[in-house]
Parts: sequence; structure tokens; C-alpha cells
Amino acid sequence: MPSLGPALIACFSLAFVLGTARADDAGSLTLPLQVEGGLPLVDARIDGRAARLLLDTGGAAALALRADWGPAGAASAPATQDAQGQQRINVALPVGEVVLAGQSLTPVPAAQTWHKARRPAGVDGYLGWGWLRERRWMLDYAAGRLQLFDPQAALPAACGTAPQPFRLLGSLPVVQLRAADGQVLTLGLDTGATRNVIRPAAAAAVAGPLALDGQVLAVGGFVTVPLQVPGLDGFLGQDFFSRHRVCMAPASQQLWVQPLAP
Repeated sequence: MPSLGPALIACFSLAFVLGTARADDAGSLTLPLQVEGGLPLVDARIDGRAARLLLDTGGAAALALRADWGPAGAASAPATQDAQGQQRINVALPVGEVVLAGQSLTPVPAAQTWHKARRPAGVDGYLGWGWLRERRWMLDYAAGRLQLFDPQAALPAACGTAPQPFRLLGSLPVVQLRAADGQVLTLGLDTGATRNVIRPAAAAAVAGPLALDGQVLAVGGFVTVPLQVPGLDGFLGQDFFSRHRVCMAPASQQLWVQPLAP
């Protein structure tokens, strides 16, 4: 996710590396996550070069890499709108192979330059919604892993049995949460945000419990940021994802949210 200001960068480190990267049965793939500074990171090899990538549900591209990753003179790619509504002119980067957990991705995610003013130290790019939308997945910060499944595969029992709807605002997955005062808030699901954020006009509504279709969530605290994205009240970031196991079926726009033990 593009920078939302210093308040989202200065947060505690939640670094850990759990599990072993592996390819599982029935087309699933398990990737270990390293959660550092509130950001989920995965290790990759891109055309034989080691890369550290942010897992960013708020990023529109399938694969975005720092501007100096590829050769000079790369071709232009279609412009995209980032999570804050800013238009970005992209540059396509030639990438022949992306390897995750020892598995070469097929098809190779389309790569472009990463327009981030304050790129996290040591991070080379991100895997975004353009890639995540192709498969079902389960994201578990506490277990330190991302599991990916074929689009028609059954999700694990750990996801739960009660799916909730989500929709897309551009390429950003969003949910609507109801506050205790009855106000309905539209919030983006953004693993690239180091904190939950809320626009000032909606700040009072997030002081109490928030519910997703009747399910009360332990979303954590919010920081107030003057967002200027039409139709969006804020983002659910690290505060939310560190407290819940989140499963998603992008093709059917369904979401499963399970609270994690404190």
C-alpha cells in the first residue's frame, strides 16, 4: 500500500519466521510469513535473484518491484489507481520466472515498477491483489503463514463455516462494518497498512465495537488520517490482521474471519 504518512511507519516490530515453505497436496502452496514492523513479508527468487516481497492486498498490481530492479528503458504499463485514489504511471518490467516456496509460478505474474515514496527497508516489491485474486487463500499472522489454494478447492476447516461478503473498490477489497451507533463504515482490507486507519469524520464511530454482518470483530485501535478516497472511511491493517485468521475466495467475493486467541 502506498505511504499513509509517518504515523503508519513508526509502529512496533512483530518479527517472526515460522514453518517451512512447502508445496502441499491438491494444488495448495504454503508460504512462511515474516511479519516485521506490521508488514507481512515473503521470500522469493525472481529470475534467479533473491527478493523480499510485501504481501499487499491494497496493492493493485500482481507484482511490483522497486524502480531500480529492472533495466532502463522498460515499456509503459497501464496506469493504476492506488489505495489512496492517486493515479500512478506504471512501467512494465520484464520478468521471466518467479519462485515461491521452491515452486515456479505459472503464469508468471505481470511485473511493474513500485511507486512508493517510503519503501520499507530491505523490501524489493510487493505481491498484490492482481496475484491474490487468482486463488483462494488463508492468511494467519499468528501461525506465520499464507496458504494458497486452487480457485475451486475447499478451504480448511480453520477458516470457519460462515462466509461474509466483500466487494471491490477499484482493486481494493472492502467490507462494511456496523458501529455501535448504527453507522456503517466502508473499510479497505489492506495488509500493506501497518495500522488500522480512519478518516477524522468517522473516528468517533470506531471507539466502540464493530460488527461484520452481526459478527463482532476485535479489530484493534485506529489512527486518524485525512484520507481522500471517495466512498472509503478507512483501512483495516496490521491491527486487524494480527487478531484474526482471514480466508478469502476472491472469485465469489466471500470472506471468512476467525478471531485468534489473545
